[in-house]
Amino acid sequence: MSQILSYQKITAARDSISDIYNYAERNLVIDITRGDDAPIAVLRKDLLITLLQASCVFEPKVHFSEEGYVSMWLEGLPVSAQGVSLEVAEFELIRSLRDFSQTWMDDLREYPNHRDNWQLPALVRLTTDDQLHQLVFGNE
Repeated sequence: MSQILSYQKITAARDSISDIYNYAERNLVIDITRGDDAPIAVLRKDLLITLLQASCVFEPKVHFSEEGYVSMWLEGLPVSAQGVSLEVAEFELIRSLRDFSQTWMDDLREYPNHRDNWQLPALVRLTTDDQLHQLVFGNE
């Protein structure tokens, strides 16, 4: 049996939604095509998160000011945070990632220079705060 199952019509997929769920649950990938549209893939969420992690490497930069503030940012991304402690700055950076992800989904995804940068917003949307914290900061 192929690792990828295909449905050439959306009506066939709709009639087989239970099968599609069961296939995905067993780590099989399903593609569904509607007319001349590009095929859509269905796979388990945890598998997608694992794939997205490989393309989203986090190396947070940290600065401790003389006034006692902690600043954090992710180079190459419009994501930064500041807090009165490391813990607060980490929390704020996660919130900043969530805000950026929402902005990308609401607006930036329509622009040609942002259209292909879907991995980070997808990863952020698919993970809980605790999971995202572990991805960004590792085990503590």
